[in-house]
Amino acid sequence: MFGDACKKAMHFTRPVITSMRHYDKSVKCSCGAFVILNEDGWFISAGHIFDSFMAFQEQSKGIKEMEEQNSQKVYDRNRPRVKPDSKWIINHSFWWGLDTARAHDVFVDRKVDVMVGRLEPFDPRSIQEYPVIKDPENMKPGTSLCKLGFPFINVTATFDETTKNFRLAEGTLPLPLFPLEGMHTRNIAQGKSMDGSVDILYVETSSPGIKGQSGGPIFDKDCNICGIQLRTNHMPLGFKPEASVDGKKVVENQFINLGVGLHAKTIVDILRKRNVEFTMEGDI
Repeated sequence: MFGDACKKAMHFTRPVITSMRHYDKSVKCSCGAFVILNEDGWFISAGHIFDSFMAFQEQSKGIKEMEEQNSQKVYDRNRPRVKPDSKWIINHSFWWGLDTARAHDVFVDRKVDVMVGRLEPFDPRSIQEYPVIKDPENMKPGTSLCKLGFPFINVTATFDETTKNFRLAEGTLPLPLFPLEGMHTRNIAQGKSMDGSVDILYVETSSPGIKGQSGGPIFDKDCNICGIQLRTNHMPLGFKPEASVDGKKVVENQFINLGVGLHAKTIVDILRKRNVEFTMEGDI
């Protein structure tokens, strides 16, 4: 059902790899997804992908304050030296699917969990097909939808002290895309955006979003974007069967895992408010 749609979506669905080096010199990577919207390089993704950069900025201030305090010539013996947190982030990098591209004009609303930005430099010829956003009035629960992203990938990197750059492990690229189908189950309204100008509406799907699909598209069989994957909700079913583990009886609560994405209506409202051009169903 989604073969042709996935073939289209793979053109504008790209990976974003986050690399972080901690104070203890360990390196950690994570992978998400984003959707390139137009020929100017504007993109949309999940807002929580930007959290690590915000933490890096905040922790950099803390490290500077710690170093200044600990390097004072007159040292108060009654005042203990400030000890660093081994997991403070000291180096941070996003890889936006291209070695040269950087994110500019980034807007994040964590209440909505959305990020909008612009890649630069960006060659519009690098994208063979740009997305079409579903007319929100045409979205109906019961419709089959597909999510696309980059899960089940263990991304690793090293940090080059000479160049101050991260280097992905050999063989990491290209990252394989992974589609997952589900049904549009419900719409979820959750108030207003941080500035109060946009109604927050989410689209729920009968299948979970898998780690690595955050920020990726949720689309119908015609590849119209119905949402941007954000998170997975774990809904209790009310069943508590007993199971035997190592000879002991345990009660196992049963849950259903449901994907939650940003609804096309809220996507359209945010992009219009940010003056970001996009194509909507019916425009072509």
